[in-house]
Amino acid sequence: MISIKTAVVAISIALPMGVVAAAKAGTWIDRAVMAFSVLGFSVPVFVVAYGLILTFSIELDWLPVQGYRKLSDGMWEWLRHLILPSIALGTVYVALIARMTRASMLDVLAQDYIRTAAAKGLAPDQVLIGHALKNAAIPVMTIIGMGIALLISGAIVTETVFALPGIGRLTVDAILRRDYPIIQGVTLLFSAIYVLVNLAVDLSYALFDPRIRYSR
Repeated sequence: MISIKTAVVAISIALPMGVVAAAKAGTWIDRAVMAFSVLGFSVPVFVVAYGLILTFSIELDWLPVQGYRKLSDGMWEWLRHLILPSIALGTVYVALIARMTRASMLDVLAQDYIRTAAAKGLAPDQVLIGHALKNAAIPVMTIIGMGIALLISGAIVTETVFALPGIGRLTVDAILRRDYPIIQGVTLLFSAIYVLVNLAVDLSYALFDPRIRYSR
């Protein structure tokens, strides 16, 4: 599914954005990240999608409006048809994770042990990544797991707008045709993915906080 690929890219973009915004709190960088987060989380996915189509497909004629190309048709053709859907789908996810990362990082950076680490002469990167980010990871990981539901619901809209062959579009077609077995199967699949992702997130807590232990 496009949502899984988008999640990986979105997380790799959102985490650095949140960390930089927290490190540069009060600056124009912080304000820019927060403005993007508010807009990205507030604007519906289909509005972002149509805005991208209007700008990059109709006005600039850089990317195709709709459709899908197989990887066998060429790497560039495959990417051209996935750029706009990925941006439209990932915007809300990036905004959510970046905002939570910034808030969690600011809370950790205000702790005494962070000031102690900086006073001992550790490099700013070591303080941010080795100490602050690791201790701020639990609420961020929680949001990452909860955000999967946003991606699943957003994929249905995105695949419909961009005419992509995927589970989201299959769901819409099945609802319109009243194909109940497919609707039930897709709902079960989405539920299983959501449960498994949240289970993985819960298990990952022990990697970031050694005080957390799961008994057998």
